[in-house]
Amino acid sequence: MFKTAIPLALLGWLLPILAGAHGAFQEKDNFWFAWQFTPSLAIPLILITLVYLRGWQKRKRQRKPFSALKAGSFLSGVSCFVLALQSPIEPLSEHFLFVHQLEHMLLRVFGPLLIILAMPVPVLLAGLPSQLRHKVFAPLIRHRITKTLYRFFSQPLIASVLFVGTMIFWQIPSVHDASVKNEFVHDLMHFSMIVTSFFFWWLIADPRGSHARLSYALRLVILWAVTVPEALAGAYITLAKSPLYRVYDALNGRFSLDRLLDQQLGGILMWNDAMIGVIGMAVVFLLWIQEERPSKVALAKQPQRTAHP
Repeated sequence: MFKTAIPLALLGWLLPILAGAHGAFQEKDNFWFAWQFTPSLAIPLILITLVYLRGWQKRKRQRKPFSALKAGSFLSGVSCFVLALQSPIEPLSEHFLFVHQLEHMLLRVFGPLLIILAMPVPVLLAGLPSQLRHKVFAPLIRHRITKTLYRFFSQPLIASVLFVGTMIFWQIPSVHDASVKNEFVHDLMHFSMIVTSFFFWWLIADPRGSHARLSYALRLVILWAVTVPEALAGAYITLAKSPLYRVYDALNGRFSLDRLLDQQLGGILMWNDAMIGVIGMAVVFLLWIQEERPSKVALAKQPQRTAHP
């Protein structure tokens, strides 16, 4: 039953993508059916999912430890990227700022965070063909340039500044308008957001406990620090008296939203995007508690010494 459920769940996850056709959303279209199929995005997402499921089954056969909760976290994270980039959210984001901000939340927060919590690297490596794993990925990971780039971008200060700076940079009206009008700039925006988010959330949500790079207390401080500039940017957009972005038409009021109201909703979402601090803090506290629990259990099991007169 379990083996049958996996392909059925995967098929149900892929059908909306495979059934959709890539194209711009028109005012007369039904947005519920505006699913996309962008080969450069959909095919890698499908392949990553298949490799993960193959690695999952391989580790089960080898009776290696594996968590169904982590599998659910990984698949949920990938689903966030599917929703952001291939669902009706993507074409609607060209017309509404608030939809575009929702897309960014999926790409910057929920997708990377869920995938990192799943710790998927061992499962993904197990799912790769042996030749590809040993002759392509192993040398790439061990390469000096790869290690240098990783050490640089994973520095706490660098990762935090890039995480916030990237978001704020793309909110500059002229830059933001260009990202919506130009497909290359739009892809560059998404790429920069996704990459910087993975480095940031790896620092914050690293579940390796004592082997992690940062202490739990320092993670909480960093989370507080990054929420302040994002909240200020969101407040500025929300409280603006006139539309800042010329590229959004709000589909000419089709959903009873004018441009200013759309901008206010988008600013509120970005303002609330600063709530990533609350989400991150909850994750950090859960990881902290999870690490402390085994030590308390082990301490409780130790035999108590009785004092002799």
